[in-house]
This record gives sequence, C-alpha cells and structure tokens, in this order.
Amino acid sequence: MAKYISENCFEYINWQSVYIEKVKVENNNLFLVLECVELTKEHPLNPFDDERETNELVLAFYDFEVLDSGYYDCSQVQKQTINIAKDCTYIEIPLLKLINDFTIVTENIKGKNKSSFVQTFEGFAWSFGEDAWGYFKLRYKRMEITWDSFYNE
Repeated sequence: MAKYISENCFEYINWQSVYIEKVKVENNNLFLVLECVELTKEHPLNPFDDERETNELVLAFYDFEVLDSGYYDCSQVQKQTINIAKDCTYIEIPLLKLINDFTIVTENIKGKNKSSFVQTFEGFAWSFGEDAWGYFKLRYKRMEITWDSFYNE
C-alpha cells in the first residue's frame, strides 16, 4: 500500500522530462510507473517548505480512452528552427507502442467537466529516433498518483 495517494492533482506537478519506466493497462485503466515527479510546495501532501521530487510513483488514469496517439517524424527536416506541426510528418500509432520508450516533457489539460478530463502529453518518443516528438491525448474519469517517499527525505 502506498504511503501517499493524490487524486486529480496535475496543477501541483512540475514536469521536468520524466521517463516512463513501465506501462500496464488493466480493466480500462492505464498505469504508468515514472521515475519521479516534482511536486510544488503547495501540494497538500508535500510536507516540505519547497518543491520536492518524489521517488518512483505510479500515475493511474481510471476509465481512460485514447483520443489520439502518435509522433512527429522530423528526421527529414533540414532547418535549424523547426515548427513541429508544420514541418514534420505526423504518424498515428497505438498508445502502447508509442509510450514503450517515452519521456514526458509537458502535459496540458484541454478540458474538464463533472464526468471526465481531456489531457495531452508530449515528449521524446525514443523508439522512433532522436528526431521524433511524441504526442498522446487521453480522456479519463479520474487520475491518481501514488508514491512511498520523497527524494532525499
């Protein structure tokens, strides 16, 4: 049993290139094991007076649906400044194939109502080369992070 459990708390997370260690789908729920995340000092479960990294945690999306999943292939672009959406080719692929070797760099809640959240995640899709930028969009009813300790606690 996890020591800390926090629900629907993305506003308290500072994303800093977090690698997905493991992925599991079970009963229409998505579980991502992450090496760590940094929680703001305002997070209700952060007992410290500053931002603090957790140790390994599980990020769970309950009753989730994949709305979009793929990566932008920028390998053929010969420009110094790249506009990913305009210059690169978007290739749709299944979510589990995309996030098999993935680092989340940023996330954005696109919408929420009483019954669900819609959220995007972007980052490095390592399986598809150094010039691949991954993107996925989920709808879910509830998100939960669980962890046992903070780094340097």
